[in-house]
Amino acid sequence: QLRGEHNIWNVLAATVLADSAGIPVHAIRHAIQTFRGVEHRLEIVRTLNGVMWVNDSIATSPERALAAIDSFDRPIILLAGGRDKDMVWETWALRVKREVKQVIAFGDLAEKIEQMLCSNGNGLTSLNQLKRCKVERVATLAEAVALASKLATAPDVVLLSPGGTSFDAFNDFAQRGNVFKELVGQLQAD
Repeated sequence: QLRGEHNIWNVLAATVLADSAGIPVHAIRHAIQTFRGVEHRLEIVRTLNGVMWVNDSIATSPERALAAIDSFDRPIILLAGGRDKDMVWETWALRVKREVKQVIAFGDLAEKIEQMLCSNGNGLTSLNQLKRCKVERVATLAEAVALASKLATAPDVVLLSPGGTSFDAFNDFAQRGNVFKELVGQLQAD
């Protein structure tokens, strides 16, 4: 089953195009009912100990990461990071502060993410703010997965929706997503 309002719009657009191309309604219906999504785009990797692990490595902008967050009604542990493309992050930071249970920041963007989510608005971060801040900073995706596996409890979603590109550590988003899936596959049940 596809997640997210953006996918509803995609299905509607595809339905209109298919209908206008003369594709029979039963074939359109079958395609909608059997399509499971695309790799690295809100891809459910596994559910382990009641925690859903989701690969959205394609989300290389803050807006795409927010669309992924909007797709779940469960507590989210967000794995965010990579390399910045000089995007606007303010809306992302405001929403993540309100809507996400925990952020694990990794890669080149980790420090910037921590500053955005933990500062008092003028770029300064007090010790008190750091204590309340829901960001953990790590160097690598492997460290992020390991930490998430310790922090996550049912019914959390651990969502790799980085917001940044993969080029700080990987060749492309697909390699990053595949490494994420391998790491998640190695996790052991309690």
